[in-house]
Amino acid sequence: MKRPWHLQNPELLQRTRVELEERYPDLHLSAEINTVYVRGSFPVEHGGEVLDRFQIQVELPAEWPSVTPVLRETGGRIPWSSARHVNHDGVACPLVPEEWLLSPNRDSLVTFLDGPVRNFFIGQSLFEAGEPLPFGERPHDRDGLLQSYGELLGVEDEPQIRRFLEVLSRHEVKGHWDCPCGSGIHLRKCHMEKVQQLRKRVPPSVAAQALKRLG
Repeated sequence: MKRPWHLQNPELLQRTRVELEERYPDLHLSAEINTVYVRGSFPVEHGGEVLDRFQIQVELPAEWPSVTPVLRETGGRIPWSSARHVNHDGVACPLVPEEWLLSPNRDSLVTFLDGPVRNFFIGQSLFEAGEPLPFGERPHDRDGLLQSYGELLGVEDEPQIRRFLEVLSRHEVKGHWDCPCGSGIHLRKCHMEKVQQLRKRVPPSVAAQALKRLG
């Protein structure tokens, strides 16, 4: 079994610990067997002012940063409901996971906290106050994934999105394959250039994960 990230890469663990202590002193990191946990009080900041606080737990699984951090609100303020972007197991959905995995900063916990986590809790705090969300939000779960990849791939219908993801999930692309656009033409004579450009942005592992989540 492959060793967890914090044992393979102690330098990343130390960097993560130092950055967390500097930016979020009320969050505390602990390594427990295969998972690193971050727990404590998360400040919802805007314009240098703390507007609210939430009790949170962030899990950095053994495969991190090749997988997305797992966020939970642990204070009992947010219902486990798709309307609040929280799954039935209590895992929050601050973003489409594959969008984060395509980020060049996916190995930075502080960037994750400063961006999607902060935005998520600003939205939750405003929701409690009866205010509209300040940021555009994707649909929850599978629909959000389809919307995200539809925009990235430049296609709209689900069968096309699936076909493009299937091609992108392969480690080698063959020009004689049918083009995923559905034209019936060989890929080399149709959208090969587009597929090659997309492969620079979407690694096979990320495309495969998206297909798995689509079911």
